[in-house]
Amino acid sequence: MAERDVIVVGGGLAGIAAALELKAHGRDVLLLERDQTLGGKAGTLTTQWGDFPLGPTSFNGRHPAFWRLLAHLGLEAEALPLAAGSQARFIVRDQRLAGIRPNPLSVLTTGALTLKDKLALAVDLVSSKRSSAVEEEDESLDAFLARRFGRALTDHFFAAVMTGIFAGDLKKLSATSCMPALVTAEKEYGSVLRGALASLRHTEDGARRGLYTFRTGFGVIPRAASRRLEVVTGAFVTAVRPAGQGVKVVLERDGHEETHEARRVVLATEAAVAGPLVAPWNPKAAEVLASFPYAPIALVQWAEKTPGDSKLPLGFGYLAAPIEGCFGLGTLFVGDLLAETPRRFSTFVGGGLSPDRVDLSDEALLDGVKHDLQRLTGGVVGQLAGVVRWRRAVFQPPLGHLAALERLRRAMGQTPVVMAGSYFGGAAMKDALNSGFLAAEALLGETQGPVASARPREVLA
Repeated sequence: MAERDVIVVGGGLAGIAAALELKAHGRDVLLLERDQTLGGKAGTLTTQWGDFPLGPTSFNGRHPAFWRLLAHLGLEAEALPLAAGSQARFIVRDQRLAGIRPNPLSVLTTGALTLKDKLALAVDLVSSKRSSAVEEEDESLDAFLARRFGRALTDHFFAAVMTGIFAGDLKKLSATSCMPALVTAEKEYGSVLRGALASLRHTEDGARRGLYTFRTGFGVIPRAASRRLEVVTGAFVTAVRPAGQGVKVVLERDGHEETHEARRVVLATEAAVAGPLVAPWNPKAAEVLASFPYAPIALVQWAEKTPGDSKLPLGFGYLAAPIEGCFGLGTLFVGDLLAETPRRFSTFVGGGLSPDRVDLSDEALLDGVKHDLQRLTGGVVGQLAGVVRWRRAVFQPPLGHLAALERLRRAMGQTPVVMAGSYFGGAAMKDALNSGFLAAEALLGETQGPVASARPREVLA
């Protein structure tokens, strides 16, 4: 079989980004994906009640990586600003929904914050205290937030917000890896809030303000990528072996084994998948990859049968901190993003604190969602459209994660295999995309160290 320039293993966002960038620079690229479609969690579930997300529902236009991806795919015009009615967010506070809008002045009027919470924010705003507590990665996200804002604000408000991003245990998550912009703000300004406001004023080249989504969901991305790239789906990769000056990739497809050869390979899979592939020839790298944890999530997709049945207000969605004792972590108001009917909702369950809930039956999951809704609004869940389970949904950057990444880089050395994945950042979509683009750039320039090491300027999500 003819040797390729690059084989990309993994057809999620990181793999798609790497393959598109390499192809744009004239490389002969083959993309391998074990599922029957590309995209991973960035996909769409189509039902008779409308489209539901398999994972993400929107993206922040302030991150240039998204526009870079869409430019490669010719999809820039497909990205639509969220509807005005979806601007409101809600936090569960004392068993009720409290609204907060995405602007600084909203903190003055929102019921999501008590007077004591607002005073804690004010104290930080005028503070000039620069702490040395975060050296490298020796402070958890929980400890960082509690130190800056107090226990009540952390447990009730920030824990809810962070649940929407990481769905994990804040006591186990690294502040430096999860929220580098906030840690940097403390170091540079002595105030997390002043640094955050400065970050919001900063606009990177190619960025656009606002949140965006797609008319038919994120499934437009893998569909467009499959047309632009040479792709083999249903390809279960069993071995990635450096051989001579290149790499051999062994896969199983349709009951047959195939071997492909390439000068270089981009391994753009979850860490748990990448580890066994590199273990036979790089046990040190495999050991690091095996230490990277993920949180499981179940998405319960449902729609109103009769308008108004849910009694949920218009908006983006709500989040619940663990202290509120809700069954679900939160609910995204999918239909409201583009003001569509019937109203559709995606409730996410499980996460790092309640991983066993992902294994509950569809009926048990739906019962839990019904109980939450009855308690919060007195409304009723309408039609169940489906349940999507992700056993490794969200990467959980642990304490010491940056040091672990450095060990991974040293272990990979000058091998012809480049790693990519959301675990190179803070677990968000932008981190997956950035890692894919950086992996491609490393190969295009054959720069020292095949594991992407640079990190774009952090912009608040």
